[in-house]
Amino acid sequence: MRSRADKPIQTTGFYLAGFVSLVLAVLKLTVIVDWSWRRVMLPLWVFSVHNAAYILVGFICLFFAKYGEEGEEEQPIEGTNLMHGYQFASRLFSLIFVDNLLRWIEGRGDSNWFWLCSGKSEMLVLFGVLGLVAQVFYWSEIVAVVNERRSGG
Repeated sequence: MRSRADKPIQTTGFYLAGFVSLVLAVLKLTVIVDWSWRRVMLPLWVFSVHNAAYILVGFICLFFAKYGEEGEEEQPIEGTNLMHGYQFASRLFSLIFVDNLLRWIEGRGDSNWFWLCSGKSEMLVLFGVLGLVAQVFYWSEIVAVVNERRSGG
């Protein structure tokens, strides 16, 4: 099961996160910003957390997909705007989750003016669950398409 037949492994997100982390590292080394190295690596943490949730939820949801016949041709699944929206929401929730996690670890939780990034444990749980729910919605769309194709619809 592939989302695109022409390029099965997409590395653009990793390269983009690495580039942003590199820019933040240069800013830290030139003493323009006074962040911890954990915060400098935030884009790579977000990328890793999002992909871990993607893989975990994907394996769980694919247990509910119907199996095809042996030797059956695999057809790519075209992503809809709704599916892309689920992925965008999951990335956004992963960003807020990791930012809250870093604030909680660094002990800078309550000093922030923006309540979404307060570093409180409630925000950690909320955005962790919302990220997983967005992934479940994404994968349920894929499983629905696969099951429809396997049942002959």
